[in-house]
Amino acid sequence: MRTLCLNLPKAERPAVAETFLAFSPRVHYRDPRWVFVDIASTAHLFGGEGGLFREARKMVCDFYPGATAAVADTPAAAQVLSELKPFSLVAPQAESNELGDLPLSALIHLEGLVAWRAVREVESMIDFFYSLGLKKINELQQVSLSSLRERWGDTGMVVWRRLHGRDKQIISPLVPTEPLTEYMHFDFAVSLLPLLLHSTERALNRLFARLQGRGEFAVKALLHLHCEYSNRYHLIEIKPVKASRQIDLYMKLIENKLAEIDLENPIKEMSIEIIPCSEKIQQLDFWEPRETDQDKLQSLISVFQQASLTTGFLRPQSEIMPEDSWEISAEFLPSQLLEDTIDIDGQAFQLKPTYSQSLSDSPRPSRLLPEPEPLSPARLRKLKFITAQPVERLEDGWWDTSRGRDYYFALSAEGQALWVFHDRIENQYYLHGYFD
Repeated sequence: MRTLCLNLPKAERPAVAETFLAFSPRVHYRDPRWVFVDIASTAHLFGGEGGLFREARKMVCDFYPGATAAVADTPAAAQVLSELKPFSLVAPQAESNELGDLPLSALIHLEGLVAWRAVREVESMIDFFYSLGLKKINELQQVSLSSLRERWGDTGMVVWRRLHGRDKQIISPLVPTEPLTEYMHFDFAVSLLPLLLHSTERALNRLFARLQGRGEFAVKALLHLHCEYSNRYHLIEIKPVKASRQIDLYMKLIENKLAEIDLENPIKEMSIEIIPCSEKIQQLDFWEPRETDQDKLQSLISVFQQASLTTGFLRPQSEIMPEDSWEISAEFLPSQLLEDTIDIDGQAFQLKPTYSQSLSDSPRPSRLLPEPEPLSPARLRKLKFITAQPVERLEDGWWDTSRGRDYYFALSAEGQALWVFHDRIENQYYLHGYFD
């Protein structure tokens, strides 16, 4: 067993342990600031314990300034070293020698997953051996188990086992249960957008680190902002086109939303909640870019949608009516090739259109209204129809209740080219589009 111990100041919540699931599934949190990670079976994924230790050290320094860490064979020894010899990487089977040079007062930190039942008993043991002239742990290692147990009972036996690396503390796999929420209370209410964005980015980085450890993506983020006066409250919902952990995209969308808020009533409290989903694992080639063009496009579409702009790719639909014959999609899907050849009993037949053959080249308006607009009799009289006969006739569901649309080209009083149809059932004219 090889254990990474992390001493995290001000890490009062067990949720911080989820961040280190990126290094191993076996993670344990002990109140108030200790996290233990079993790295025996995962160190090779990082190029060895040295590579894993560097990655872990970088992470704790980014999120928890003043944090320390150490690697040893047992959780108890790793805790002592993280406290008294920060960032020590002890070789396997060498922790006894590493502990030997420490003073007897280090016994207070020799805990691991299970804290001392009574610290006073350990302190009395330290005072007793100091009175006998023992000052280093290597001197205490010479004392027999029976002697320690006879005087200090179970506490003496635990001390002996931990000093000799025989206190087996098994780190179980961590199952994430904590909500993905970060809460911030400002001593001085924030009325400046850059300061608010800075605090938001720090909280979002911690949440996304937990998401990475859990193997999840963020579907959307909810920001709850409580103002200082009049109990004013703002709710901001950020939902990109595609679930991801792109911190830059989320911060851009959040910045756009926060810029719309009047901060004359400053923000006193804020919380961020992440709605997660399972991560999609994709095997990438070594030379393949980690951010594809599709990811960049979806990020751009997310920004447009937040600004209430409809954008994307037109996808044809198998509908007759023009307003139903397409939809906008955020993803690009290649169009399927249409074939006009049918094979029946080994004989090939090719379909050749005859009726309405010219409609395939018939112009369509550059601007199509989402819904046809009824034309009043007064407005209709101002139009000049270019064709006396309909240029196109559409029958939707002629076997049931056909709408019977006859389309015409017309000019408005201002000289604008229009696409107009006549509904034969309603006997009503509609404006359906404009030509450039």
